[in-house]
Amino acid sequence: MSLSNLEKQQQKLNKLNEKIKNEKEKIDKNLGHEIIKLSNLDYSNLDQNKIKDISKQVADFFNSSSVSINDENTSKENDSNSSTNVSDNNIGIS
Repeated sequence: MSLSNLEKQQQKLNKLNEKIKNEKEKIDKNLGHEIIKLSNLDYSNLDQNKIKDISKQVADFFNSSSVSINDENTSKENDSNSSTNVSDNNIGIS
């Protein structure tokens, strides 16, 4: 394999890694927005400490849940009669 082909593959890999990074950022933003919206949180009351507290509560909820997010997605993908998705579930945050 020539150096030119390796460089082209490296460029493709770099572009793919950038796309993955951008998609992860988009998911992060959408997840945060959905949590705020479904929890009726007021943006004006969200400082860095409050965001960390809420994030910990959400993480604790999923970590202690008997059904993981991945298991739930898999079962819903396999159930063609299901009309809901993970974003439809309301997560209570105290």
